[in-house]
Amino acid sequence: MIIRALRGTEVRTTSPVSASDQDVLLAAKGGMIAFIGNLVASASRFAFGVVIARLLGAELLGMYSLSLTVTQIVGGLALLGLSAGMARYIPIAVNEDDDAFLWGIIQIGIGIPIVIALALTLGVFLLAEPLSLWAFGQPDLAPVLRLASLAIPFTALISLLGSITQGFKRMEYKVYAQDIALNLSKFALSVVLIVVGLSVMGALAAHILASALTVAMLFYYVHHLFSLNRPLHTAKRRTREILHFSLPIYLSGLVSDVSGSTETVILGMIGVMSGVGVYASALRLSGVGNMFFTSLQRISIPMISDLYSQGKLDQLQRVYQTITKWAITFNLPIFLATVIFAGPLLSIFGKDFVVGAPGLAILAFGSMFNASTGTNGSMITMTGHSKVTLVNSITNLVVSLTLDVLLIPRWGIVGAALAVTLTGVLVNILRTIQVYFFLRLWPYNWSFLKPITAALLAGGATYFVNQWLTLRPMALKVAVGMALLGSIYALVILLLRLSAEDRLVLDRVWARVSRWRPQS
Repeated sequence: MIIRALRGTEVRTTSPVSASDQDVLLAAKGGMIAFIGNLVASASRFAFGVVIARLLGAELLGMYSLSLTVTQIVGGLALLGLSAGMARYIPIAVNEDDDAFLWGIIQIGIGIPIVIALALTLGVFLLAEPLSLWAFGQPDLAPVLRLASLAIPFTALISLLGSITQGFKRMEYKVYAQDIALNLSKFALSVVLIVVGLSVMGALAAHILASALTVAMLFYYVHHLFSLNRPLHTAKRRTREILHFSLPIYLSGLVSDVSGSTETVILGMIGVMSGVGVYASALRLSGVGNMFFTSLQRISIPMISDLYSQGKLDQLQRVYQTITKWAITFNLPIFLATVIFAGPLLSIFGKDFVVGAPGLAILAFGSMFNASTGTNGSMITMTGHSKVTLVNSITNLVVSLTLDVLLIPRWGIVGAALAVTLTGVLVNILRTIQVYFFLRLWPYNWSFLKPITAALLAGGATYFVNQWLTLRPMALKVAVGMALLGSIYALVILLLRLSAEDRLVLDRVWARVSRWRPQS
């Protein structure tokens, strides 16, 4: 059963390759599948953000974002860290070829969190009014929070079921359901329900309906990978072992969720509801640079667990460095474009959003730095150092809250962006040092100078051309500038020559394309 389910994860090649090359190809294949999903998801999220911002305005968008932020924080309470537990223990069960253990992992991963999620849903629903009045001073937020609370069980199940498919290294299933179906259906339903007059409540109803559809799809895919039509008592439940690993991750994730949302909450608490909407739009744009990095992270999590459990540290080092380099290479031109054209990009959401341009540039730097340190967080967690992950998350929360309190009341959106970025820089430096301390693995090598050199040349040229370029409308000027930036960057990368890993992946892609071409 397990072998059948995992057959699709093999990278079929036309000639023999080493185990290390196979890992690189698997990372590329899984990363590309996830990237395509992220690309669709990001495009639909971006379009969704633009449309909903124009339909609702900054203030109502702030209520929408704040209500979902609150329910996402509360929903994180239900997971118990079991999403990470699924991603870690499913590859181990596969290596052991133990169906009973795998059935037990799935039972634990789904059963416990869903009970907690239902209880939390009831709690948020009943406490929506005092929370809206006392915490945010917005009594109109109460009905919005009540409706948003219904998304909590679906949010938990999406995370858990997606992690199960990720543990099987079947990235396409998570892409189909979580990246494509969820975002496209939410976009379409939101537009319809807002246009018919349901406003922010319609947008939230669309979110809930789209989440329910995604859960149904993920259950189908999990059942396809590993049949759920089997007696419950046949499972081998190593509950204590899994929870021993997962609970520190749970606390870490809970702390991370809180620290990652404090800026939005504090902006809401100081009464800047329109600022919440502008900040949410800036966050949406700044996250574009992390698309490919997030995709690579998805496939790397089970690979890290697999390679470490087999003691293959040399292969793990190569995967670590390759993923980091690819993340930097993809992120750098997006970071430069976001900084150079921050104002025009935010104007897409509406004139009221242009004030967030300085904050967007700062957030873009934070995204780039996060990608430049590679999968250090996953390296720590998936090699069994879950308590260190918890310490890092607590550090993240303490630093984040301190900077939020110091910077947001004084500088608003810019203060929020600075707090997020400075916290991310500090924590990522700490994680990189920890990976080296525990594993003696380093994410960088000399090949990293190539994308950095290309970025400096492309960014400098684009910046100076943009100063005297007087094209109208502004959208045309931005399009020309981005095309120039991308062309110079790609040309310099090619002139500096590709690395062995890059050539390996491109050779496989070319071999496949050649087989598809019609024969003359």
